[in-house]
Parts: sequence; C-alpha cells; structure tokens
Amino acid sequence: MLHEILLSLSGLQSPIWNGTSPSEDAEEKKFNQYVSPPERAMLKTLAHLQDLHVKIRDAATRSATTHPSMICRAVSSSIVDAHLGRFMDKIVEVESSILKRDAGYVGAYDIVPLSTIVSEFAPWTRRLEWLWSVAQQFDPSSEDGNSHKQSAGTSLLDFLERETHTGYSDIQDMAIALSAVGQRTWMRTASLWILYGKLPRSGAEDFCITSNTSPTSVMDAFSIDQSLVPKFVNPGAARALLASGSALTQLRSQNLSAPGNLTGSGDPSMRLMPLHMSLLHSLHYPLSPALFENALASINQSISGNALSQILPQPLVMQVLQVILRYMLLDHGEFAVSLVAHADERIRSHRQRRTVARPVRKIGRLDDLAIQEVELNGILSKSMADLAAYQADDDLDDDLWSLAKKLLSLKPAEISHGSRLISTLLPTPTSLCITIPPSSPLHIFLSAQDTQTYSLLNAYLLSIRRAGLHLSELWKLSYHRRCYPTPLGPPRSASGAGQASLAKRRERDSVRTRRTRRHWTCASKALYMINELQTYLQGEVIQSSWTHFEKWITGEVSMATSSAKSSRPGTASSAGLTRMTDPSNESHNIAESTPRHGSRDPPSLAEAHRLYLHALEDALFFTNADLLGTLESLLNQIDHLIALFSRLQVVWEGLDLQEDDGVLDAFANHAQDELEVLDEMDRTRDSIEATLLELVHMIREVEKEKRSGLGMNSLVDAASELDLHGTRFVPWQARTVDRLVMKLDSLAGRHEEEREGVGTGIGDVYDDE
Repeated sequence: MLHEILLSLSGLQSPIWNGTSPSEDAEEKKFNQYVSPPERAMLKTLAHLQDLHVKIRDAATRSATTHPSMICRAVSSSIVDAHLGRFMDKIVEVESSILKRDAGYVGAYDIVPLSTIVSEFAPWTRRLEWLWSVAQQFDPSSEDGNSHKQSAGTSLLDFLERETHTGYSDIQDMAIALSAVGQRTWMRTASLWILYGKLPRSGAEDFCITSNTSPTSVMDAFSIDQSLVPKFVNPGAARALLASGSALTQLRSQNLSAPGNLTGSGDPSMRLMPLHMSLLHSLHYPLSPALFENALASINQSISGNALSQILPQPLVMQVLQVILRYMLLDHGEFAVSLVAHADERIRSHRQRRTVARPVRKIGRLDDLAIQEVELNGILSKSMADLAAYQADDDLDDDLWSLAKKLLSLKPAEISHGSRLISTLLPTPTSLCITIPPSSPLHIFLSAQDTQTYSLLNAYLLSIRRAGLHLSELWKLSYHRRCYPTPLGPPRSASGAGQASLAKRRERDSVRTRRTRRHWTCASKALYMINELQTYLQGEVIQSSWTHFEKWITGEVSMATSSAKSSRPGTASSAGLTRMTDPSNESHNIAESTPRHGSRDPPSLAEAHRLYLHALEDALFFTNADLLGTLESLLNQIDHLIALFSRLQVVWEGLDLQEDDGVLDAFANHAQDELEVLDEMDRTRDSIEATLLELVHMIREVEKEKRSGLGMNSLVDAASELDLHGTRFVPWQARTVDRLVMKLDSLAGRHEEEREGVGTGIGDVYDDE
C-alpha cells in the first residue's frame, strides 16, 4: 500500500483514491474495512497532493510547448523541471528512507505510520496549491483559469512580483525563482531592442515597444504600450528603453543611407556594444527597478553622448536653432519686411485683374482670392533673394542663409490647425514650414509637433508684424495728411475767382480733416497697441527666452556675465551665429561617455528644447484661445480700416476732379460713395476701439495669472524632472507682463476721457500724434 501511495504521489493514477466502476466500488468498500476514519482523512490529504501534482504537471507541460508567450513557456518549464522535480526528489527520499528502514519512518515490526508520511508531505500542500494558482495564470484550458490571461507574459510577471511579498518563506523563494526566470526571458527579448534597436520577432507579444502605423519621423516610429509594461520597469526605465532603441534605429538608418557605407561597418554604436552587453550581464535577478533604470539610463546616455553626437553635432543643432530664431520667430527684421512686401505685391496683382468692385462692407477682406502654391514659392524665393542682396558683404550668414533656404518653405496651412492659426499674410491661409528630409538626423532634435508649432507661431507673429507695417504706411496717404494738390499761386490766387477757389478748397480740407480726425486717432491707438505688443513679444519674450536657452546649451553658469541683447527685434547685422565647440571625444567606458560641461547630447537638447518651446508658447499668449480670437478680430478690423482709408482717397480724388476741373464719371457716384465709406469707417472705428479695450482687459487677466503663479506649476514640475547631467534646465518665465499692461493702460484711460468729452468737443482735441 505504501508503494502504491508513493507511486500515485509521483503522478500515476491509482484506484486507492477513487473508483468509478461497480467492481471498483466493491473493492473500495472492501478496502475501507481495513482503514479507520482518521486514516481515510489522512489519505484524502495525500489524494489532494496527487491531484494537484497531476493538474500542475499537465498544465505546465501543455503551456511549455503550445503557449504563444515566451515568458509563460519559460515559467512553465521551470515549474516542471525545478519545483515539481524537487517534489519528486522528496518522494524518492521518503521511499529510500523506508527501504533503508530509517528509524525516522519505520517503527517496530516494520510498521510505517501513515501519519509520518503525511507529515513529511504536509509542507508541499501549500506549495503545490500555490503552483496551481501560478499555472492558472497562463493555462486557458484550466477550469479555474481566466481566458483573458492567455497572452499573459506581462500579467504573469506582475503576479509573481506581487507573490514575492508573502509571509511564507518557501512560497517567497519559489516566487522569486520563477520571477527571475520570467525576467530573464523578458530581458532576452528586450536585449535585441536595447543593443541593436530592432523589435524582437520571438516574444514580441510580451514586449512593450510597438511600431507606429504612420510615423512622422524615425524618432516617432515607436511608442510604449503601457498595458505591456511590467511592474519592474518604472516610467523612467520605460522612457530610457524607448529612447535607446529609437536612437539605435536612427543610427542604423543614417549609417545605411550614408554613401559608401552600405555594409554598416561604420556604425558608431557597434563600438559601444561590448560595454552595453557587459552592463546588462552585470544585472542580478530578480531585477531591482532602480538599478534597472540606472542601467538603461547609462546605456541611453552612452548612445546619446557618443554615437548620436557624431551624426548630429551640437554646432549643427545651434545652426538650426539660429535659423528658427531668425526666420521662424522673425528675429531677422528684413526677412519679415520683405516677405510682407512681396505678399502685398502679389495681392495687388490679383486685385488689378478683378473687374467687379467689392462692396464697402467687404473692402480689405480677400476671402475670394486664391493664391496658388507656385506663387507662394515665388514669394519666398524673392524674399530670400532680397536677403542675399542685403547681406552680400556678411560672410558669417552664408551658412545660415543656405540652410534656411533648404529647410524653409511657404505652404498653404492645414485646416486641422483649427482656431489657433492666425494667418493674414495672404488671402489663402499660409504658414512658413520647416521641411526636414526623411534621412536627416535633425529628426532626433525636431519632431513633427515642434515644426508645426513653429509654423503656427510664425504665422501669428508675422500677422502682427504685417499689421504694424500697414498701419505705419497709412500716414503716407497724401490726400489725408496734407492739402493736395498744391493751392493756386499768383497771379490766379490774387484774383477774386482765385481767392474764392482757395477759400473753397481750404473749407473742404478743413471739413475732411475734422470728419476723419477720430479715425486717425483710432488708427493711432491701433498702431500703439500693435507696436507695444510686438515689442513685448519680440524684444522681451523671444529674446529673453532664447538668451536663457542658449546660455543653458553653452553651459554658462553665471547669467550676468553675458551681455544682454537688445529689446528690439534684431537685424541681419545684429544677430550672429554663436560658435560652439566640438562635442567631447568618445570615451572608453560608459562613465566617461557623458557629455562634458558645455556640451549636450542630442536627446537632452531635444527634451530641453521641447520644454523651452512649451514655455515660449505660453509666454507669447499662444495658449490663450480667447485672447487669440480677439487679436485675430483686431487684425481683420485693421485691414478693413486701412482699405477704407485707401478707398476714401480714391473717392476724394474723383470728387476733386469733378468739382475743380469738371471731370465727370458717368459710372460712379462719388458723393454717395463718400457717405457710405465714412459710415463704414465710423462703424469700424467703434469696433476697433471696443476690441482694443477687450484685448487690454484680457492682457490684464493674463498678468494677474502670472503674478499669482497660475499656469507655472506644470512647467516647473516638468523642469524638475529634466535633470540632465547635473544641470537642470528651467525655461524662462514671462514675469514682466505688468510692464506691457502699464503701457496699454493709457489706451483705456484715453478712451474713457474721449467718452466723457463726447458732445462737448473735448474728444476732438486729441490728435494722432
């Protein structure tokens, strides 16, 4: 009987435990005549062990051969070979001791107490029950298993991680052993990505890095599937894992696309592989999340500081940033002026081909004009040619000008940009875009989202600059600003008819001046608003943000040592290229591969740049949708007012010819046109002044938020997480909005004084000076 019990515990079926046929029932009844109730209870305990052993063995064996998850296969094999193997060793040990008549098992008259056998296998009841719970995690055919855990590589690792924290030392040891097996299998799968930048084919269903279906660049070709990230991979390790593999993929693509290097022998990452492999081999299992994160961060830092810095050196990054500053953020004043001039010339050529005059209400609104993409390329080409003529004697800007000509293009804006797009340069919404070639390493630094943001900012800043230029040119209209044409001279002015003509002209000019004085005051207010806003955005925000970011890149610790830039937008001669030193040479170990002081690796620059761009958007009021909507309305109203002034000049010229020289136009009614234009100007003036007051109020609200610190916590928190090589980058915060508010308060005060002076003539004392 003992022999039958031990054989059944080893996994063989035995009629001792149960019977189904009538003969077996009779035999069992006969057997129970010789077994007491306590012994039957002890036999049930052994029967439970035998049942667990069989179920665990069958489930683990089946999963080890058919389960799609490599982690589940490895854990199943470990259960069968290691843990059930130790159970079999225990059975053999007990049987050997009985055969040797060990006094611990065999008593007098060669009697082996059943209680002794049960007590020997009692600890295994808890162990086998726990192993059965593990088998249920990956065996979908188990009665108690859950089918949704079939692809359970990650969930099995998380389950084993939780089971390591238990009050039973034997369960904890088994959980640690199985967790180490699963993590080793996961690391074998992940090592292909960590060392080569390739997604694994075997075990890919358990790996947390997936390829994107429609990537915009090589660096955006992969993403993290959070549902497949094990618990021992914390967020920092996951980011380092994604960054290292993506960097290796970029390196491989750059290496293969380089001419004469199709074999891949010049890949700089291959020289670093022995160091990375030794670092992975030094890890102890089960993995410590902190140590694993440090290892991945060291590998990522090694790739970034050595291999990536070779294909994307810091001087090239600085050149791109200078192009962005000068052309996208309009630090190059001549570029914005030339672009606006050529765009206006293109609009005038379209207007001359129009045969139908627009109604007064739609003057200045060119919604029905369509500019072709070929014309957009011509506008940009002419502007770049003008810059080449301006800076013919400045050799330092040749490289920047050539790089800008390669990267920049003027394209129709996408509708998906939504209400954040403010584009008044042309009737067709356009934006200046940065187009990076697919094989360029600049994708490591600039993402598609970054280039799109710069395009939106450029359209926004260019619209403000264009409004300022057009308002300034408004004072060049001769019919509005002085008596034109020249009054009569002697001898005609000495005659009675001449004096009457002079008096008539002077009275007409005086009436026109008084009639349009408020309109000129409104234009002066709008110009003041545009100039102050442009000075703040360009001279305060952009220059301060860029200077702060540039000092962090160059590694300058003392912010007061460098000279401050002018608060006004720069010109071609005032903005020079910052010369950078070459990156540090490649070291022979990971500790020495970190970038030295004054040199940043490309991923660190990219992360800091995204933080800088996010802070720049907020400082430029570009994240305030209400303020952007009000500003867009103001720009459209300004265009309408300028067009009305031009239309009024044409009407007055016709009236003067009609009254002074008798030249009649049978197809025009200049007197009626004058009334309609002046009425529309009154309505537009009221709208502009109301919009100006609303804009000042919104800027005051922004100043209150800045003063109270609202909206800055997110940037500070993001900067606190970006601790790069011991130098933490914190973007420049716009805390000087109060200066802009103080300057704009005069508009609100002047408007209130004019309202109080209505009907008393007090409002007329304000001139446009």
